[in-house]
Amino acid sequence: MEKILVVDDDSVNLKMAEFILKNNYEVISALSGNRALKFLAQNVPDLILLDLHMPEMDGMEVLDNIREMEHLKQVPVVFLTADDEEDTEQKLLQAGAAGYVGKPFLAAALLQKIEQVLGKDKLS
Repeated sequence: MEKILVVDDDSVNLKMAEFILKNNYEVISALSGNRALKFLAQNVPDLILLDLHMPEMDGMEVLDNIREMEHLKQVPVVFLTADDEEDTEQKLLQAGAAGYVGKPFLAAALLQKIEQVLGKDKLS
């Protein structure tokens, strides 16, 4: 079963993501960028869902740290964000994100993005 690390400072968002993903993926949750980086120092998930706006260390800082770790260079990162600025998507993609899902996220949209990024999208 593929592992997904979900990083969000809001425990409600973590529980929601876990509920949506638990039947298809092993879900690991982290309430901060620092906790995520501690986990990532020893583990390699198949995908990282990362909140853009967090206190202490925002999602872009976490992504920069992830990209500096050799064992994580190929792990796709999908941002979770309520940011609706026009240039947000472009900034995230330029920073190396595999995509983003708007918050509050819908189950179908989240699953579709994950399947797309992991190369599982199936034509029906």
